[in-house]
Parts: sequence; C-alpha cells; structure tokens
Amino acid sequence: MKERSHKQRVSVRELAELLRVSTDTIRRAYRRGELPAIRVKTALRFDLEEVHRAMQRQADAYRSARPCAADGAAGRAQRPQPPLSQTGAQFRGNES
Repeated sequence: MKERSHKQRVSVRELAELLRVSTDTIRRAYRRGELPAIRVKTALRFDLEEVHRAMQRQADAYRSARPCAADGAAGRAQRPQPPLSQTGAQFRGNES
C-alpha cells in the first residue's frame, strides 16, 4: 500500500485493511461515534491521525475503567464461600 501523507484521508476499505478488521466493524464504530470521519458526498473518509488519537483515548479509558487482575483481585475483598455442606448440592453420602 502506498505511503500516506500528513492529512491524507483513507476510505472505509483502506482503514479496515490497515487495522485488519472488516469494513462492517469500521462502519459500526463510526455509527457509535468511536471513529471520527468526514463525509465526502456519500463516502466516509478517515484521517489516520485522528483515528489513532480516538483509539488511544478509548484504550486509556478502557484501562482506567477496568481493574487490572494483579491489582484488582488482591485489593478487592472477596465474598466468603460457604462450606460445601451448606451449598445445597447433593453428593453421594450426604443425601437425606
């Protein structure tokens, strides 16, 4: 694929190829407001720098909203589990 200049815009198909996703994924992300684009007549055009910034903001928001397994599991109080005999499960030997 040819090299992109500073403000060159790409089509849905080209962006999908660059990100290795389907064109439907690109269109859905645009409709949800996750990817900035402009309309040129009936076609969508994406500025690669703006797309990169939007994806970086979304990744940062996702990381800050989701606790890390290493931090979150140790820092969260876990609900105590009842002993097996109090769960109501029927095992051979404890059937009434």
